Amino acid sequence: MIRVRRLEKHYTPGVPVLRDIDFSIEAGEVFGIVGHSGAGKSTLLRCLNGLETYQGGSIEVMGRQVKDIDGAELKALRRDMGMIFQHFSLMSRKNVFENVAFPLQIWRWPVDRVRARVMELLELVGLTEKKDARVQDLSGGQKQRVGIARALALNPKVLLCDEATSALDPDTTLTILDLLRDINRRLGITMVVVTHQMEVVRRLCGRVLMLNQGRNVALGDVEELFLAPPRGLENFLEQEFTVIPGGTNIRLAFPRDISRQAVITTMARELGVSFSIVGGRLDRYRDDVLGFLIINVAEAELEAVLGYLEKNKLYWKVLS
Repeated sequence: MIRVRRLEKHYTPGVPVLRDIDFSIEAGEVFGIVGHSGAGKSTLLRCLNGLETYQGGSIEVMGRQVKDIDGAELKALRRDMGMIFQHFSLMSRKNVFENVAFPLQIWRWPVDRVRARVMELLELVGLTEKKDARVQDLSGGQKQRVGIARALALNPKVLLCDEATSALDPDTTLTILDLLRDINRRLGITMVVVTHQMEVVRRLCGRVLMLNQGRNVALGDVEELFLAPPRGLENFLEQEFTVIPGGTNIRLAFPRDISRQAVITTMARELGVSFSIVGGRLDRYRDDVLGFLIINVAEAELEAVLGYLEKNKLYWKVLS
């Protein structure tokens, strides 16, 4: 559905914002684009629908080369690509119904069809009773639901989400992510999600592209990248554990097929070793739960422990 090849983007000649970017997105996929502020995430997203031009490479969206189209054809492409914004971008002088109806009116839908479509969308996002409410009276989560309904108004094939949950509190973020997942499942719509929040990636995305200073430093399935993160992604992930001095701290990750097995207990029993558990957690990745653990091993037992982990093909990394 979307093919990006050797993409180059400059604002100033000789100073690239995006360099040699390559990836593909299949129909119905939820694809994440992550990176620190200034990495080029939002610029890349806007290149996909022609809001930004680019100087090299190619972007093909639904069979159309974005660089080669303009006028009515570009307008049609943007109609097929709805967009959700970080700060909602709603019109304060219009109520909820009018905000959702606006793109339909621009495309001159008949009044009766507009009303039917808007009410269908408000039911989808759980805001039917708020149709006459003023935008300023809504909570942040409700505003983003209006933004989602508006983005879906013209039945787009692709939904672009630019930091859609960054302005929301953690609990509201989870409800919006669950809504987006439900929309993806029910409508089969392709989603491209720009974010710096790892929770968004874990709960929503199937694959992820990691950008750093405009370059692609990681690309792959979310579960695989989190279990064994490459250097670029590893440095980006938040460090949620405090390691302890002395001995060697080892980070373990358990994929879905062994997350329910007593791996650590079995290792201690088979090797006859003792170690300290520094910390652990379970993370939800879409429909799966993966386990993470940090253990501290005495130097005298380190070789045996690492040999066991390697033999049993577990994901591990020495932290200190």
